[in-house]
Amino acid sequence: MTGAGSLLEVERLTIAIDGRQGVTHPVHDVSVVVDRGETVGVVGESGCGKSTLLRAIAGVLPRGVRPVAGEVRVDGQRLDPRRPSGQVAMIFQDPMTGLNPVLTVGGHITEVPRRRDGMTKSAARDLAIHLLQEVGIDDAEQRLDAYPHQLSGGLRQRVLIAAALSGNPKLLLCDEPTTALDVTVQARFVALLSRLVRDRDLGILYVTHDLPLLGTMCDRISVMYAGQVIERGSSRDVLQHPAHPYTEALLAAAPRMDSRAHRLVSIPGQPPALLPDADGCRFSPRCPYAVDRCREARGLGAGTATHESACVRRDERETATRRGDS
Repeated sequence: MTGAGSLLEVERLTIAIDGRQGVTHPVHDVSVVVDRGETVGVVGESGCGKSTLLRAIAGVLPRGVRPVAGEVRVDGQRLDPRRPSGQVAMIFQDPMTGLNPVLTVGGHITEVPRRRDGMTKSAARDLAIHLLQEVGIDDAEQRLDAYPHQLSGGLRQRVLIAAALSGNPKLLLCDEPTTALDVTVQARFVALLSRLVRDRDLGILYVTHDLPLLGTMCDRISVMYAGQVIERGSSRDVLQHPAHPYTEALLAAAPRMDSRAHRLVSIPGQPPALLPDADGCRFSPRCPYAVDRCREARGLGAGTATHESACVRRDERETATRRGDS
């Protein structure tokens, strides 16, 4: 699923981890495309490989984690998953992890323009003020001398965005950046990202475990399970017509505010070990629809070119749903 002239192209990427129990693949044969001016979401349970995927694109894979197949391209240029690129910036889940507590706000934002681009101190300071204003921080000039601990969680996330934009990236990676924010601040944060995509013609890859959140901001969604993409399509198709039982289960497990009678639903069982030679549908041990042929090896392919699924029983299940059988 590669678009002509796409900004980000992740093609059949596999990442390996060398551990005491052998080699595991937290990312296995994954392909993702993000166009300019587009926000694409990646969703899945904790441990499904989505953050490892982001780190490979950002070029910040830790020691012992290595690419073994596939490639990553941004604007047609092949990137090294172990070396950061100036075309890519990343916003982490916890802003206090992404910010140095001994650096001021201005220090975070001016570091790249001064060190990489050779900008003067005065010019870098002016740029920092402009970026803080762009991300909606009032009293931008006064905020430059503040330290991270003096800011609220929402302001710290905006500082992280400003610092990310200081390198003028083409692609912005977001690793669950709203997890620590309350609902109101989260909504403002999502609106800010949407505006930046439009104004700067950025591409955004947004990783989260919150599937309904992606429906408010993403053009397309990829669903990951046990290191693999098992469904992808437009946000509307994935959320309103989920084609894989795992996606159905994620939607059923999402808290709802429209009914007091709604009970939280959990997905039974545990994700499998991320072994490189695992065959068949990795979700089948937890799937209520599983039959023998679900154990056959199969990747994305069921469905249409714009809404793909890895479920071999997709057509049967859709037919049964239309008849009201199950």
